[in-house]
Amino acid sequence: MIKMVQPMNTQGAAGRPEGTLDQWLREPDPERAQVLLDDLLARHAEPLVRRIVGFKLGSSADFSRLPHADVEDVCQNALCQLLARLERMKSGDGFAAVRDFNAYAAVTAYNACNAYFRSKRPAWLSLSMKVRYVATHSPKFDLWEGAEGTDVCGFASQRGRAALTDAALLGRACDELRRRVDASRLPVAELIGQLLKAAGAPLLFDALVDATAELSGVNEERAQPVDESADDHPSADAQLIHRDYIRRVWKEIGALPLEHRKALLLNLNDSAGGDIRLFDSLGIASVRQIAAILEMDALDFARLWNDLPLDDVRLAELLGISRQDVANRRSTARKRLARRLQEAGREN
Repeated sequence: MIKMVQPMNTQGAAGRPEGTLDQWLREPDPERAQVLLDDLLARHAEPLVRRIVGFKLGSSADFSRLPHADVEDVCQNALCQLLARLERMKSGDGFAAVRDFNAYAAVTAYNACNAYFRSKRPAWLSLSMKVRYVATHSPKFDLWEGAEGTDVCGFASQRGRAALTDAALLGRACDELRRRVDASRLPVAELIGQLLKAAGAPLLFDALVDATAELSGVNEERAQPVDESADDHPSADAQLIHRDYIRRVWKEIGALPLEHRKALLLNLNDSAGGDIRLFDSLGIASVRQIAAILEMDALDFARLWNDLPLDDVRLAELLGISRQDVANRRSTARKRLARRLQEAGREN
């Protein structure tokens, strides 16, 4: 769990949080910067996140009796995501300045709640993972942070443009596209391109997934199968999209040696969308639980979250071993997982 230190009497703490944020962004001394960051999170972000998560999850008819642990996990996930974004902002990673910190933190909290609700919709989640993979791995598309922390997807040439938020205009674009093509037969990447072209502007990521789901006929009663190519033996990574399978995978990963766990999880990536975020998105393991199984401090892991998956160069630096050793440990981990899962399948 992320633990906040008691707020200290910093110069910007008594006023608006933007003052503390600006001080933190400009502070070169690591210890002073940590005091400012702890104050910003403890005094402003954490209370707001907890109020929003408590309200959103408590007011939903389907989730009104959630265990306290689930509520706590959603709060911690939101705080981890917020911290990761702030760290990237301080590193100058192309993030826009935050004019209203409370609004920024609130959007992060709402997104964490929505992610929790959608984790109960496996068909939508499966599609969203495919869309996110295409958006982040195809040179044709790009995914960036828009106003107040919302994810925006568009063509690479559109990066930085504001997203289309007019639901009526997006609806008309979908209708026009539906008249021209049978969207249910299009590969995900082609459908995304057709949608963005019809919309004439980038789209909020969730709106893009919703439109893609509607056009392709994805629903919870008829979940779409994952395309695992013509290979008769799909990789363990590709199979992670299956919810029951992922529970067993998570259990077996926990039995791996620590370096094997890190070499596998921190590089986990597949064209089907089976990356480390799937454990959190499906409700199998929260961000803090993933950090725990990696034996990493929650704050340190949060700083890595948006950079995942890590390449072998960074993994080698993190583990203090060579790139070849990283590859060897990951290969050994995959083989052990495949063997254990096959044995479990025969037992069942």
